[in-house]
Amino acid sequence: MVNKRKKKVLVILIVVSLILICTGNYISSLAASSSELRQQQQQNKQSIKETEAEQEKIRSQMTSIQKEVEELNSQILSYESEISDLSNKIDEATKSIDTMQIELNKKQKELEEKQELLEKRLVASYKAGNTSYLDVLLSSESLTSFLSNYYLIEQLAESDTKLIETIKESKNIIEASKTALEESKKELEVAKETQESKKAALDIAKSEKSARVAELSEEDRALEEKIEKMQEEDSKIMAAIKAAEAAEKQNSNQGNNGSGSSAPGKVPGGFALPVPSGYTLVTAGWYYSSGRLHGATDFGAGGINGQPVYASKSGTVMLVAYQDGGYGNYIMINHHDGTYTLYAHGQNGSVCVSEGQTVSQGQQIMRVGSTGNSTGPHLHFEIRLAPGGSSNRVNPLNYLPL
Repeated sequence: MVNKRKKKVLVILIVVSLILICTGNYISSLAASSSELRQQQQQNKQSIKETEAEQEKIRSQMTSIQKEVEELNSQILSYESEISDLSNKIDEATKSIDTMQIELNKKQKELEEKQELLEKRLVASYKAGNTSYLDVLLSSESLTSFLSNYYLIEQLAESDTKLIETIKESKNIIEASKTALEESKKELEVAKETQESKKAALDIAKSEKSARVAELSEEDRALEEKIEKMQEEDSKIMAAIKAAEAAEKQNSNQGNNGSGSSAPGKVPGGFALPVPSGYTLVTAGWYYSSGRLHGATDFGAGGINGQPVYASKSGTVMLVAYQDGGYGNYIMINHHDGTYTLYAHGQNGSVCVSEGQTVSQGQQIMRVGSTGNSTGPHLHFEIRLAPGGSSNRVNPLNYLPL
């Protein structure tokens, strides 16, 4: 039976913990004063403003990168067009080379045929005897015959020479043209490879920038969600402010209906200064000068060491303890109205109350010291709301008569 109860309590604690994690800010805001809630709201609005500025910066980067992607697209299209043009020129050059090779083969065959014909004629002349051009001229019967034979010989020799030279020249021209075309084709192929390499580099750059745009889009969505959550929190804080103001108004009306007077330095139904009036110099407030949360008020006027520490409000001492590296000697009082106070860094041996003891407002409970995590004599003073945890601290300066 006891185990079942323990399990039940454990489940309840887990559920409560989850609720506190999810709605911690809202719960603590409901417990705070309207002035503190407004301060929290102002901080929340500032966070929203800063987040929106960050989001605007990211969107500006996205716009800039998207423009770069568009420019890359344009360049890629240009390179693709050039590559296509070069491919067409290479195809044309290949066709021309093929055509010239056919023509070259034809000329080569023609040269071989004519050389063969010339060789046949020379062989036939050789077989007819050792007759030379001189023999033909000397065998002329008359001057007319001599001139006629000379002309024929000259024409024949010239024709043979021209025939061979023409064929060779034609062949050389075709070979030169073919060589030039092949060189041009190689240049075109090199140019095509260069353009393809540039296009590949642009494709990689485009892919990287597109990936960056996707990353920024994710960041933008995350910031948008963050802003929405902060706006929801802002609405909750506003509702809490209204509730707190209504409660404060009701408490004020109840206070006005009471009677009697109070001692100097005390606030009826409220909090009194925890140190003598001459030592109320605040050396650290809700935040440190660095901006880090302090969550208390430090009183550290010159000569404060050893001065009495007073109960700020009547109540029951719920804790007297020592925390090494933290509060040092400290006391926590329950005021039975949903508020608690904590007094820290007291002198060793100066605590003059005990746990469970009832104390009245203004009663001495210990002396100011510098125990625990302290750089010098001062009183660390906290006000907490129910249930009294450190997450339920509120700014003491909103409650003290300073």
